[in-house]
Amino acid sequence: MKDNELQTIEQLTGVLPTQIKLADDGFWSRGYVIDNGRIVFKFRKSPEVKYEPEIKALEFVNSLNLGINTQKVGWVSPDDSYLGIYGVVGQSLDTLPNPDYQSIGSQLASVLHKLHQAHPEDAEVFTLDKELAAWQERYQKSHDRFLDYFSEEEIARLDEFVFETIPAKLKELGENIVYSHGDFGDGNIFVDDDGRVGIIDFSEMCYFDEAGDFMDVSSEDLRSAMLDAYGADNTLREKVRLRVLVRPLIVFGDYARRGDTEKVEQLVAKIKQI
Repeated sequence: MKDNELQTIEQLTGVLPTQIKLADDGFWSRGYVIDNGRIVFKFRKSPEVKYEPEIKALEFVNSLNLGINTQKVGWVSPDDSYLGIYGVVGQSLDTLPNPDYQSIGSQLASVLHKLHQAHPEDAEVFTLDKELAAWQERYQKSHDRFLDYFSEEEIARLDEFVFETIPAKLKELGENIVYSHGDFGDGNIFVDDDGRVGIIDFSEMCYFDEAGDFMDVSSEDLRSAMLDAYGADNTLREKVRLRVLVRPLIVFGDYARRGDTEKVEQLVAKIKQI
């Protein structure tokens, strides 16, 4: 499979397989990187993966003139099995040493302002009820894995947190649905040598509560800088805080099924704090 994918990339770009780096850490696609992100190819891991929405989202995003480095579509598979992109060169936020959180946060907040004010007609609407249902479904699928790390009493308390406490608090705070990136996390944020931010992976763009674009940023300092530059009020800050709290419970099963012991242990430590 991977050899065939490398051959496809070589035929399309002229780049030798020895110059192509495998990045197989995604849940839905297998990635290949050329020249530190100058070109990126994504091959779907499941027939359910569709790249057409991402292609449309990229074209729309580039029309907004966000003022940052963004991807551009380069190669499209006739059967939707892969997508080739002119990518974003730089280091991802989760590997960046000594990041300037104030500068990065200001740039990211500017991007979110522009995205959140956009109004594409054909994007999916992801209400708070849908968001909560998706969280609870992912949590429930991983429920048997919790028995390896938590007592029955602890699991009962986590159940109450996911199914009762968080939904009640978020519904009380209300929702502000805006056009969102949908996966605004560390691995999708890049910084080049000049300190300029780049954003990748627009495959989950949709109408979503604005707090969702802050919950996947792992650094509390960066998240705070983003919220300050965004001009967040107390309601938005609380909605972000609650989502940050529940996130480890949502993603736990994904990493457990992949056998990522180190990440699972980190998540267990965070969940214990809850």
